[in-house]
Amino acid sequence: MRLLALETATSVGSVALLDDGVVVREHSDRVPRQHLEWLVPAVAGVLTAAGWTPGDVEAVAVSTGPGSFTSLRIGIATAAMWSRSRGIPAVGVPTLDAVALGTQTPGLIGAILDVRRGEVAFALFRRDGVLQRMTDDRVGSVASVLESLPPGPITFSGDALERYGEAIVGLRDQATFAPRPQWYPMASAVGHLGWERLARGEHDDVYRLHPTYSRAPTDKESAGAQG
Repeated sequence: MRLLALETATSVGSVALLDDGVVVREHSDRVPRQHLEWLVPAVAGVLTAAGWTPGDVEAVAVSTGPGSFTSLRIGIATAAMWSRSRGIPAVGVPTLDAVALGTQTPGLIGAILDVRRGEVAFALFRRDGVLQRMTDDRVGSVASVLESLPPGPITFSGDALERYGEAIVGLRDQATFAPRPQWYPMASAVGHLGWERLARGEHDDVYRLHPTYSRAPTDKESAGAQG
């Protein structure tokens, strides 16, 4: 099955094509507040580079959040359009899972995203051969989301490290950071996780595919300003 994957949860936008779970093409750019203008040409570019036509795409996977309010809606609306117009399945993928999958380290992984207004979204994972989620998403201050975590070293990854890295080190004696290129969720990770869902026979009702927001948007964000 040929899959189109979209990742628009953060300021780095990413699109990828996978064929039977293998990444064929991927493209990413730093596009803060420009996802709407960037996404369609980016998809067209990877299709051309791979020698695919839109009709070759047999399924679509999309990051569902937490993340930037407006950019998440853009990605999900685009995925829904592909699904409805071509009659292909769509699957949503939690953004923190994509961050964790892209973090290439064994042991405990703390995926952490900046969701603005002094808050972060966090989930703990463990990679021991396979990646396992250890907690549900937590949203709040850095101190509150890091409470009650198991002892031992944790590798943190996610765009919240740009703003809150010093605070995390102050709260966790054995905190280490993944390399900066791994801080942003990539469409290839969304595609791999989406492929796993499709292989299990799962897909989402495209009319019920909505962003997972960490909190209620402000009036400004609801009107279309990205966080």
